[in-house]
Amino acid sequence: MPDRAPSPLDLLDDIGLHLLRELQRDARQSFADLARQVGLTPPAVAERVRRMEATGLIQGYRAEVNRAALGLKLTAFVRVRTYPGHDRDLEIFAHDRREVLECHEVAGEDSYMLKVAAMDVPHFNRVLTAISAFGATHSTMILSTKTGPRPLEPFEP
Repeated sequence: MPDRAPSPLDLLDDIGLHLLRELQRDARQSFADLARQVGLTPPAVAERVRRMEATGLIQGYRAEVNRAALGLKLTAFVRVRTYPGHDRDLEIFAHDRREVLECHEVAGEDSYMLKVAAMDVPHFNRVLTAISAFGATHSTMILSTKTGPRPLEPFEP
């Protein structure tokens, strides 16, 4: 019988979980630094990280940018109930429009949830006006974030 492909969860023993936490905390750490933290050699850590990448458990590394430092001081969620036949148009708009940080198809009364960044209220209003061509909108401005992105781990069944 052929061997089955490894599942991402197969890689998450205690050391794998520790590596995953550390990489989510600071993905710029060297393999030597990670090795010291988890008690392995740098080549062993490098191999474990490569396997996490190969199975799709780790999908990439990116810089977290301060939007306000770029002049994008306003962030909002926009719920959209698309007009019939406008789903694909909204998806293309969201993909092409830099102010749309995220676009999620959702269940319930609405069709999509967008996370939008803008310089100020007039800028946000222009973006919202453009979005409203695809459906009815409802927006909620973010005043402050109380819990930000957190490291992900598997949940116990």
